[in-house]
Amino acid sequence: MKSIILPLTRDSDAKSLAASAAKLADRFGATLTGLFVRRDPKHAIPLLGEGLTAEMIQEMCDATQREGLRYAAEAEAFFHAATAAEGIGTPQDNDGDGAIALWRMLVGDVEDHVGRCARTADFAVCERPQGKNSAQSEIFNDLVFRSGRSALMLPEAYDGPMLDNLLVAWNGRAECARAVGGALPVIKKASKVSILQVGDLGEDRPTLDDIGFYLETHGVIADHIQTPKTSTSVGATVLQTAHDIGANSIVIGAFSTARWRELILGGVTKHLIEHSQLPIYMSH
Repeated sequence: MKSIILPLTRDSDAKSLAASAAKLADRFGATLTGLFVRRDPKHAIPLLGEGLTAEMIQEMCDATQREGLRYAAEAEAFFHAATAAEGIGTPQDNDGDGAIALWRMLVGDVEDHVGRCARTADFAVCERPQGKNSAQSEIFNDLVFRSGRSALMLPEAYDGPMLDNLLVAWNGRAECARAVGGALPVIKKASKVSILQVGDLGEDRPTLDDIGFYLETHGVIADHIQTPKTSTSVGATVLQTAHDIGANSIVIGAFSTARWRELILGGVTKHLIEHSQLPIYMSH
């Protein structure tokens, strides 16, 4: 893992996220890019209504720009403070070995930049979604559905250990296989890895033993945990198992069933997003 991206907006918990991302960058010797997306002041023009002069509209746009630059400056200050605390410098300070910190600011909407920029990173760090139309939700959705990469979702103000004692929630689906493949460098660096299979997967899907053998070929010896499917939801079983074994992060395939079905009827991904107090490393 040599490239991590941290997308931020004015509504992000930049201080907490930057601290977590900097620790990960230091651990993996990665380049950490802080990406602040500042809303284009011109996007507010259609919302201003009629009866305003050109001068009034320009004043409002200027005020919006000043506010956006202020939020960007605050986020950048948190970012550089967090990276400095981990001894991470800029490319000019780096001798070619170790983590590097970069800062970018782009103008537009989340969907204009976040998913696209994350396509050239190994994984992204983001917050748990905070409501359907929140900035956190926009970043999360753009990363999961448009980046083609993995995302590490953190609970609010998380400052605990990450990606060291892993629970892989295995269901044999393509999304889960992609998550494990994307997390392989993380898995190989972890001190402990466990794989959980809930119930039977059916003859058409690779089983717990199959994914365990795959990890063994990469030098990872994982604990196998197989539990029957009960009236308890699979998502709740995953969280309880993570608690029981002391895992500090969960690896899952996000939205293995149709997204609309999960959002309306519920599903494993939805349950984990809403209830997990642990970081979740996921791919769709």
